[in-house]
Amino acid sequence: MTTTFQLPTFNTELPCSGSLLPTKAEYVQFYNDIAAIPSQLKVYLSQNPDIDLDYKKQLEDIIEQIEEFFELQSEILSPWWTKGQIRDWQKEANDAWTQLIAEFHMYVPIKMMELISKIIPVNFNISIMGLSIDLLRILEKEEQESIKKQITDEIDRFYNLIPEAYQYYKGEFGIICNEWKGKLTWDYIKSEIVKACTNLLHSLFGKLIDKFKDIWDALGLPSLPALLEFDLETWIREQIDTLKKQAEDYIKDLQKQLETLENDAKTLVGDLKKEAQDKIDQLKDDIQNFSVNSFIIEMLKEIQLFGVSLLDLLGGEIKTTVIVGEVQIEDLVRAARDWFTQWQKELFNQWIKKIKSFLDAIGLGALMDLLTLTFCDFLKLIGVPMSIDLQLPEIPNGV
Repeated sequence: MTTTFQLPTFNTELPCSGSLLPTKAEYVQFYNDIAAIPSQLKVYLSQNPDIDLDYKKQLEDIIEQIEEFFELQSEILSPWWTKGQIRDWQKEANDAWTQLIAEFHMYVPIKMMELISKIIPVNFNISIMGLSIDLLRILEKEEQESIKKQITDEIDRFYNLIPEAYQYYKGEFGIICNEWKGKLTWDYIKSEIVKACTNLLHSLFGKLIDKFKDIWDALGLPSLPALLEFDLETWIREQIDTLKKQAEDYIKDLQKQLETLENDAKTLVGDLKKEAQDKIDQLKDDIQNFSVNSFIIEMLKEIQLFGVSLLDLLGGEIKTTVIVGEVQIEDLVRAARDWFTQWQKELFNQWIKKIKSFLDAIGLGALMDLLTLTFCDFLKLIGVPMSIDLQLPEIPNGV
């Protein structure tokens, strides 16, 4: 008699914390918990080839149902969810929620600029890495697909325009993948759009203050703040290079210890030789099991940016059944870059909240409504389902 497979529990409602600076871990984990079930079932089936045929069919049906579920998700959440040539549901979910969070941070400032454009002229056309971006259309699926196609058609040209600190999947950490380079390039461009929107809004508020100077001066409000300057690109590369060197030095030291011990053991006998051999075996095991990428990942998680660890910027650990070291490194680096851009935008929004009386006086009080828009509010606005339709059948307790 074989033990039965116990289906893990999973949520069917999207997590909604109400944060204005959402992190993606809880959203990605929401899908990862489901994505892990088929591989667990396949392992169970391979280890129990003689189970009851009806029971086996039930489990195979569950695998098929989940596979169909993820195919449907890639359609429902298009263009944010992109099916890769290398299918990995967990990475696809990770990429999709990275896209959606970036979209949220684009949506609010663009809507603000639309309101401001009723009072002063706004140029909604910007250029990023030689790409012409129409901010009034950038949230449309067709516009995004058009830009992504331009990237795909000339992946090397656009990828090489990204600062080196943000370049991955070119072999440095073991992976070369043009498809992932393309996704990385699009993520970087969206982060640059958020940054451009913050800078443009900052400029527009300066113009509003100049246009309505008498009202502004009469209200005695806090001055337009300077945007925070910080060379994140250099900072993050320094962290990676330092950790990489520490890892390489560590493995070299182990190899040196091994070489010394092996030479010394040649002259030893009896218990001393056995003791030396035990140490040699342990060192060989340590060397074989040591991973430079894993070392970098674990240390990088704890590095702090303005008092917040990079792991916390992600929202915590994301449990996954497919572990790719370079993807984890890039995820942490991207979290630092995007969070800094989004945090700067949020700091500016905090100043906007302080000048409500000015906005009311010049007819822009509606801007305040946008400042209370949460991530889940945004998801509902753009039509993202707040729950998933996946009801797996109960399976028997015994065979």
